[in-house]
Amino acid sequence: MRTPRSSIRLLTYVGVAGLSFQVAHFGEHLAQFAYWVVHPTSTPWLSPWAAASRDALSADPAIGVELLHLLGNGIFLGGLLALMAATRPRGNPMLRIATVLQVVHVAEHIALTVTRMFSGSAIGISTAFGLLEGGQLSSYRVLWHFVVNLIVTIYAVRGLTGAVRRGLVGDLVTASR
Repeated sequence: MRTPRSSIRLLTYVGVAGLSFQVAHFGEHLAQFAYWVVHPTSTPWLSPWAAASRDALSADPAIGVELLHLLGNGIFLGGLLALMAATRPRGNPMLRIATVLQVVHVAEHIALTVTRMFSGSAIGISTAFGLLEGGQLSSYRVLWHFVVNLIVTIYAVRGLTGAVRRGLVGDLVTASR
């Protein structure tokens, strides 16, 4: 059974919105990484909108940061899943890789959030399972998240552009007419 063209368009729009969100999220990590290069032992920098979002999610800033990342990465994963559904049944290898990597990334953020909430420490791959502390931890987490977001974003963008080129998703230009 074929997916109706209107459904493919909707899934494509949801996917592009999720990918656009990720590009902005990656921009945040890029700015954070640049700040870290100049101030390697300082507390990781957040943009004013990210700090406001963190504070809206929790009175505890540490929990707010974890919730903010979990929410943002969940939005991006939803966008990737929509793109995967839009390209069915043939699929797209780049989107598949991006989706698998993002599932692992979201699982990491679930672990970080849950352990922060219940033990007071975020424990996961990006914290070396709780072995790093202070400036070491901040440096490692900033670098780890920058690299992970870079890799997943590259695969997702290449996957979407490849899917558009191959005609696997709705025509983004003429679909709104």
